[in-house]
Amino acid sequence: MNTRHASLVTRHLLLIVCYLLLFFPPEAACKVVGEVEIKGLYSIEKKELLDLLDIRSGKPIDSRGVRQGIKRVFLKGIFEDISIETTDGEKVIINVRERDFIEKIYIDGDYGLSRRIIKRNFPLREGQVMRYDMIEAAIEELRHEIARRGFPNANINAKIERLKKPYRVNIHLQVNTGEPERIKEITVSGVVEEIKEMVSLSRGDIYDQAKLKKDLERVRTYYKNNGYLKPVVVYTFADGALDISINPGKCLKISIEGSSAISTKTLLREMPFFEAEDFRDEIVEEAVYRMLSLYHKGGYPFAQTAPVITSRDDLIDLNFFIFEGTKVKIREIYFSGVSLPEKNLKEVMSLKEGGLYNPDLIDTDREAIKEFYNALGYLEASVEEFQTNPPLPPLLKGGKGGLPEEIDIIIRIHEGLKTEIEKVEIVGTDLISEEEVREAVRIKPGDPYNEVDILDARYRIIELYNTHGLSDVIVSVERNFEGQKASITFQINEGGITFFGKTIVRGNYRTRYEVVKRELKHHEGIPFDYRILGKERRRLYKLGLFTDVDMEVLDRYNHERDVLIRLNEGNAGAVEFGVGYGDYERFRGFLDLSYRNLWGMNRQSSLRVELSSIERRYILQYHEPWFLSKQLSFRAFLLREERREINIDTRETRYRLTRYGATAGLEKRLSDTLKAELYYDFSLVETFDVKPDVILSREDTGTLTISGLRPGIVYDTRDNPFDPKKGVLSGISLKFTPPAFLSETNFVKLLLHGSIYHQLNKRFVLALSLRGGVAQGYHKTEKLPIVERFFLGGRMTVRGYEQDTLGPKGSDGTPTGGNAFLLSNIEMRSSLAKGIGIVAFLDGGNVWLKAKDIDPGNLKYTIGLGFRYSTPIGPIRIDYGRKLQREPGESRGEIHFSIGHAF
Repeated sequence: MNTRHASLVTRHLLLIVCYLLLFFPPEAACKVVGEVEIKGLYSIEKKELLDLLDIRSGKPIDSRGVRQGIKRVFLKGIFEDISIETTDGEKVIINVRERDFIEKIYIDGDYGLSRRIIKRNFPLREGQVMRYDMIEAAIEELRHEIARRGFPNANINAKIERLKKPYRVNIHLQVNTGEPERIKEITVSGVVEEIKEMVSLSRGDIYDQAKLKKDLERVRTYYKNNGYLKPVVVYTFADGALDISINPGKCLKISIEGSSAISTKTLLREMPFFEAEDFRDEIVEEAVYRMLSLYHKGGYPFAQTAPVITSRDDLIDLNFFIFEGTKVKIREIYFSGVSLPEKNLKEVMSLKEGGLYNPDLIDTDREAIKEFYNALGYLEASVEEFQTNPPLPPLLKGGKGGLPEEIDIIIRIHEGLKTEIEKVEIVGTDLISEEEVREAVRIKPGDPYNEVDILDARYRIIELYNTHGLSDVIVSVERNFEGQKASITFQINEGGITFFGKTIVRGNYRTRYEVVKRELKHHEGIPFDYRILGKERRRLYKLGLFTDVDMEVLDRYNHERDVLIRLNEGNAGAVEFGVGYGDYERFRGFLDLSYRNLWGMNRQSSLRVELSSIERRYILQYHEPWFLSKQLSFRAFLLREERREINIDTRETRYRLTRYGATAGLEKRLSDTLKAELYYDFSLVETFDVKPDVILSREDTGTLTISGLRPGIVYDTRDNPFDPKKGVLSGISLKFTPPAFLSETNFVKLLLHGSIYHQLNKRFVLALSLRGGVAQGYHKTEKLPIVERFFLGGRMTVRGYEQDTLGPKGSDGTPTGGNAFLLSNIEMRSSLAKGIGIVAFLDGGNVWLKAKDIDPGNLKYTIGLGFRYSTPIGPIRIDYGRKLQREPGESRGEIHFSIGHAF
């Protein structure tokens, strides 16, 4: 460190000391806080600031604690300066200066690009902290991006407008792009004619390098897909002349001869040349290895492949000559020298009796058998090389005559003596009882000695101590052997106990601190436990407000560890839409506008509009997740529906109905997976323009009032409510409309549903759903009103049928609904790449007039395929369902377009 630098450091330390002595003299530690005055605070609540500073009325002022508190406050990232003063009395004055926030960014001037492109390429963002030190660099970066898009002489200035709201500013970008740089001439060399068509730019166009880059990448991809290893595409631009030079590189032609058991297409997929974009001997060897592995998996242990390479000019011919040999199955597996049950040994092996013989699994199986013996205490067990009967030739030289098609495997094992645990000792327990530690160890005298079990026990001890806030625990293991007996000693150094300190939340610019705080399970003063943080992180993600949640545990201070939560807020607004067409409804569609963070409190509202040639429906929804500041969810719905029922053949209107509905209710979480519901439903239904030949129930004439309660319970373990990969969603609800609720129709309706999601591997998810319902009128109600009956068919139920057209129909073929239904859905959901997926599905269901008519053998089935594109609000989907039990006059199938999974 040089003298000048050391002097500066010394001066800064003296200034800090003077500052602390000025505002926090030694006697200040004895002062008790009385009144607290905060000046300049706007973006967070007073309570949060005082909690971070650890200042509260009635508590003595601690200079060290205040210094630590100031550090916490600065971690919020929204403060420019903080100072604290104490008066002669007990009053504390806190002065804060916050950083400015960007409210809006306006684009003014004369520009040849869209506002969206300009704002997207400007590094500063709306809703974020205003970085005055970055403004020049941000303008320069924007100028560079505009130049890349063909405007090299752009003039950009930024004006900051300070708003009446404290610490809020607007940025006005004055952008004058000037005259664009245009292409006067294009020359493309080294290509075939169709390649020129891939370059979308032409003479007279603006020289847009971003667009040109996409075109040239498309050219490069074209050559790679046609067998060229490393195509090179370069360009130059000067005085309006764009010169594009393309060198495809060497073309690799791969041919395979002699393959019949495995298709050529499958073998070619294993070629590593194009992913490596190179051709070397090492890569050829890798290709041979991959091909032989495929044959070995298929039971062809004698397979051989010989690559022959011919290179000339810009062409490489690579020909693989394959000898497949005989397919070999395993007849029996025999063991010698064993005292353990052979059945148990066979279970740990990958090679199976009756299965295919794969020589690549031999070493893996030998190791698995040895580990199995070690786990049982046979520490000196060894497994010889596997033998086969008949013996397999080490090298195949001729044809496949004489090669066996079935073999036996003989495995010779030298078990050695078994070592058992004689004694388990635990030393060093003080803060946690020895009995509790022994429960975590789970090893007892008489157990076989197994090193893996001992290491697992050590980690369980550490985890146990961590749950009690003892995060510095050190656990060592001592082993003593006498003959075949082992004594194990767990030596524990407990360390000091650590507690949770303060929680600093950063990045919640639109979301109130209270919303985050109520999802946290820990609080200051409880023993520190990392597992709690994992649960809190999942809870914050489930709010749907944040795209990223990061939790950092800060350095320990006074036996406490603060937690810094960094949040990245997503877009709280969403727009969903769907369109479709069918014989019954003709054109149909829906639009859903929603916002899930009203007033920054995670309150949600949405407006959904559904339109078709026969129906109009408007639904307004409001959701309050913490009703009356308690963990009690409140929901309310308002509905207006206009519908006309038509004759399917003539499309003549049979009758019309208008319904006004209101629903309000509470939801209470009984646990992380169980939720209880109680709703009140009210509907006013008016049926009119009824044709003389139409026969409706007594309830479906004139104006009808429906009023009732709907309790229910829901069990939900899904990992993601929008796009679940695993978990269960099930529930049951009961709606009843007694006369005491002034309902003019009286019925009981029971609904059950259950869905299971199972991730088979990284790309495939199996989803199963079963739903059902029954309803029955009572008192003076013989038939349910039509608005309360069950209907199936459409994008969410049985795809392949039109919306609500499956089930009982009138004499003219019009759907009439019923009092019972069953519905089953099976989907195999596959993920391809970049949010794109394909779904294969089988739907089955039907509706019956009465519950006693339910017949599972009478379900109608449809089968189909669907396309998915993932979005933050769920996948956009297009499904085509085809009827498997098509009736005369019915369509073969239906196409459905929507957002979100069918279940």
